[in-house]
Amino acid sequence: MQFSQKGDTQVENAIHEKQLRQVVPYTSLEELPPSVQDQLAHLRHDVPNVALLYYGGTLGAHQDPEGYLVPTNDAAQLLQPLTIKGLDREVNVVWVQVYPTAIDSTNGRWVHWVTIGNAVRLLHDLVDGFVVAGGTDTMAHLMAALNFMFPNIGKPVIGVGAQLPMFRQGDDATRNLYFAVSAALSDLSGAHLAFADVLRHGLHLFKVADRRFDAFDCPQRYVIGHYDGQVNVYDNAPRRNPLVTQSRLDYLPDFREGIKVVKISPATVSEAILHDAKDPTCVALLLITFGAGNVRDTPLYEGERTHVEIIADLSTQGLPVILGSPMMDGVVDSPYRAGAKAIEAGGISGGDTCGAALEVKAMRCAALAWDRDQNHLNHDQFRAQMYRNHVGELTSIRK
Repeated sequence: MQFSQKGDTQVENAIHEKQLRQVVPYTSLEELPPSVQDQLAHLRHDVPNVALLYYGGTLGAHQDPEGYLVPTNDAAQLLQPLTIKGLDREVNVVWVQVYPTAIDSTNGRWVHWVTIGNAVRLLHDLVDGFVVAGGTDTMAHLMAALNFMFPNIGKPVIGVGAQLPMFRQGDDATRNLYFAVSAALSDLSGAHLAFADVLRHGLHLFKVADRRFDAFDCPQRYVIGHYDGQVNVYDNAPRRNPLVTQSRLDYLPDFREGIKVVKISPATVSEAILHDAKDPTCVALLLITFGAGNVRDTPLYEGERTHVEIIADLSTQGLPVILGSPMMDGVVDSPYRAGAKAIEAGGISGGDTCGAALEVKAMRCAALAWDRDQNHLNHDQFRAQMYRNHVGELTSIRK
């Protein structure tokens, strides 16, 4: 069986074309909702401006008649706790619902990321910073995607969410939102997350808690600030660059689904990977390995196929196989023979790009390596793009 050929990718390509039509383009201010146009027309000139790009999630949720949390878009209600405390005297907050319907973040995909990116590009020169408010389940993917979309942005784009919505007693949403607005006015650039009292780089986020308020983590070197009533930005944080105006802004909104993420496990036979590869929507496999890129290389009984053998077969047949570490500070650079064999078999090392950032990078590389004339993924170009450091996500690699 051959993979990543035109006949095998027609299903994935048809899906991609349908998805493209769901992106909100935001090519002119006239495309913004009238409520947003009114806000922009009445900005005070003695305070800074922040665009709050809202797409849903727990932060702005309310209870439906059955008691379940669902997204809402009542801007006045959501900003009321901060307005009461005088937020409007400190900053113009322009509330923008970026997608026609607020969503639960489990529904967040590249279509929503690019819609948000389109809004950032459109409003770039009108505001001092951005807050992107939404759900936590796919927040790490969104923040990684924003970094890939805006490699040279000179302003902060601050992600924010919550574990408890604003209407709940003891919520974290109100403080998180003020933290994010404050961070959006700080001396920062790039897409980062303001959550609990920690400011984290947006390329290295891991959601680690379902209920605790400090729901995210990252390697310590990517903590770039903290909040104690005011935002304290650390020396390792990227700083503003006022020279980057909209005309100089690099905007790269290219992503493609079709990355099959598979976690290898002692609970699964090696041949299961072959069934994943037969998925008609799959253009590349991302194997989450053991440790630092280790995979099964020794058969248990005569005739059993190992991960290494299957990686070699798939790579030879034209299906890229990416190897990713499961660890927050991991790197696919195994000192063990079992790991080295996987690379020798044709596996593509994810290096020290881990978690959501690796998944998003694979989506970006699939878009860049898509041969539009032949309508399939170019394996060699995909491999080359995966080994490229696009936005600082890759600092260690073994080829």
